[in-house]
Amino acid sequence: MAKLEILAEETGALLGEATGFFCEYASRTFLVTNWHVVSGRHFQTKQPLHRSQALPGALKVHTHVSKSISSIETPSSSTTFNISLVDHSGSPIWLEHPLFGCDVDVIAIEVDRLIPDCSKIYRIDLAVELSRDTQLSVMDQAFVTGYPLSATITPNSLPIYKSGTIASEPSVFDSQPRIYVDGKTKTGMSGSPVMIKRRRKSPERDGTNGLNSNPLDFVGIYSGRDRQERTEFEAELGIMWPYKECLIPIIESFLDSQTPSKDENKTRADNTRGTTADNWRTGDEDG
Repeated sequence: MAKLEILAEETGALLGEATGFFCEYASRTFLVTNWHVVSGRHFQTKQPLHRSQALPGALKVHTHVSKSISSIETPSSSTTFNISLVDHSGSPIWLEHPLFGCDVDVIAIEVDRLIPDCSKIYRIDLAVELSRDTQLSVMDQAFVTGYPLSATITPNSLPIYKSGTIASEPSVFDSQPRIYVDGKTKTGMSGSPVMIKRRRKSPERDGTNGLNSNPLDFVGIYSGRDRQERTEFEAELGIMWPYKECLIPIIESFLDSQTPSKDENKTRADNTRGTTADNWRTGDEDG
């Protein structure tokens, strides 16, 4: 989990606060939050959100890291670092949905090269979550886990769990894969992971059923109530983007782009063979 301070592109002034979280997939670590958090624009209208029209240029990330003493995990300590939202050429560093783009209010930032030691950061293991195959139903109780309070009044700098209810049919989408959550949340919780209590029990080694040590399943990313249409806000409905349909495609599309295709591998191999042969022939001629 991470508390995010959104810093202005030109002045570095604080534009607002939000929530993010870290996840791991295919041995890569990603910071996940909402598109409107990093772009500074409403994900539906694309208009600037801040009254000054200022746009974000960086995130100040406050998170917790584990401490180990002789391989024994001890309580966490906090750490803070900045992430620039653009690369050296001025292009955004975040990843968007391969099909819906910024119409899905979810982004991921690969942080393996941006953070000194990702192994100490608490993160959601997406492979484990996928293996659980959690099923959602209308009226399931959900927990939006984020930072609605300022750091000065949060009791222990840890996230707050705000409860809500799955309010729309989770398995039926219209043009976009999104689900409504009924509940009062607050500014600062945009980008929060949404969890539900696990209803089932896991089998013990002897074949009997026992309680699972982790009672929560990750189901999606919260988009907040304050960034929506007025009717949704007045109805106290927040948008949750299910991670299987919204986050996994973002990461898998990125991973696919990092893996050379068979044709690319063949071309590289042919080029290598040609270069080697040319060098060998040149050497013969020179000799």
